[in-house]
Amino acid sequence: MTQGRHYSIDINVTIEDTMHQAFDHMVLSMQTMMNQVAKGDHHRRENEQLRQANEKLREELRRALAGSAPMVAPTPMPPAAPQQQQPFVAPERTPPPAAARPAPAATPSSMGGFTFEKSIHIHETPVHSVAFDHNRVDKQMLATASWDSSVKLYSLADEGSVVKTLGGPHAPPDSKMGGLYSVAFAKTADHILGCTSCDATVYLWDHQKGTMLCQLKGHSDEVNGLDFHAQQQVMCTASDDCKVIIWDFQEGITLRTLDKHTKAVYGCKFLGMENQYLVATCCFDQKTRIFDMRDKQVVGLLQLHTDDVIGVDHSVQKQLLATGSDDGLIGIWDARSWKLQQMINTKEDGRDGNEVKRIGFSPDGCMLAAACSSGKVLVYDVTVSPALQVAVLDGHADCVFDVSWMRCERTGYDMLVSASHDHTAATGGGGFKRSRPPEEAAAAAAAPEEASAENAAHSLCVEAPTLQPQQPWGMLVD
Repeated sequence: MTQGRHYSIDINVTIEDTMHQAFDHMVLSMQTMMNQVAKGDHHRRENEQLRQANEKLREELRRALAGSAPMVAPTPMPPAAPQQQQPFVAPERTPPPAAARPAPAATPSSMGGFTFEKSIHIHETPVHSVAFDHNRVDKQMLATASWDSSVKLYSLADEGSVVKTLGGPHAPPDSKMGGLYSVAFAKTADHILGCTSCDATVYLWDHQKGTMLCQLKGHSDEVNGLDFHAQQQVMCTASDDCKVIIWDFQEGITLRTLDKHTKAVYGCKFLGMENQYLVATCCFDQKTRIFDMRDKQVVGLLQLHTDDVIGVDHSVQKQLLATGSDDGLIGIWDARSWKLQQMINTKEDGRDGNEVKRIGFSPDGCMLAAACSSGKVLVYDVTVSPALQVAVLDGHADCVFDVSWMRCERTGYDMLVSASHDHTAATGGGGFKRSRPPEEAAAAAAAPEEASAENAAHSLCVEAPTLQPQQPWGMLVD
């Protein structure tokens, strides 16, 4: 060894740096983990608080309906975010078991703010359809369609009276019709009324003069339902011949025939001006289809039900589509994405064999009324999820087949009428008034602008290159 020289290897620097890095990494990982735990605890506390708040609201609403506490309006759900995507086939769903809820008492407390008005017997056979004339809200005019082959125009104003009878067994030969399934007032021509018949014919009337305008023959089997377009001289009709026909009712010509159904079609509904070329159809093959009338393609296929789908309705204000079926279920769908928002099981509360017939949204889209085979009209608040049953309306002795709403701005009442197989119609054992709470009435004035802005923001875009939106409706002729 060489004298006077010493050698050493300093490894402390490398080891110390490595240990510091490892320790820093361990501390950072622990901080991240603790933050995640803290966030999880925060979300759990927040969810528990929301659950308790919802339960408190439900309990207050139950007490209010029972007459023991003032009504507290449930918190409305925020509108779903707009979705731009290709239309899709909604998956079939199995209904969950009925939730354990207390059965509503068969007392006036189950009326949910509705007041029974009157039952009017104006037909001698089952009444299949009822519709308010929204062009004459001051007269509170409605039309009823019956198996006796007549439409009766009835005014609820001034003590109530039958104003006109269209058709019927004693009508002259040029005004006779078969048994009727549905009736509706045109939205663009306030003098026109349409009705559909078991004789495969669609009849158009000038209901103000009481004269038949024309008979539209294009179906080969019973015609079950119809709807008028909001801003065009266009009408759609649904038939047992598995087809929906789109008509120019002023010219009396067929514009489109939608023939992609596999069984009888019972209802059809236009989907507002935001989706002016779309029409929904409900079918006995348990499916609801959304058609683009420009190229006749199915842009949405909604599958939920396990029996005939009888009822379909659309709310422009809430951009919702509702379907009702003989399986006792109601589906509430987002009319922008065609996704199922929620399902209502009307067989709960001891109504095991109940079937849902036609359905209808209230004018503001907040409530949905369902005509039921149990002889009742069920009314749900659909602004909350799950939907809250707010009224069970009695009065009929047989199946209720149709419902119709009207808001009277002069009185502030929501009018709900029902039609039944017990031969009653107009108010039909189910003519009900509902007063709007003060806060709801105050909000109504601002609603049109808000609804318009919301609808514009959430309109559904569907690609259909066959025709462009600016082209005249007359170019839809097949």
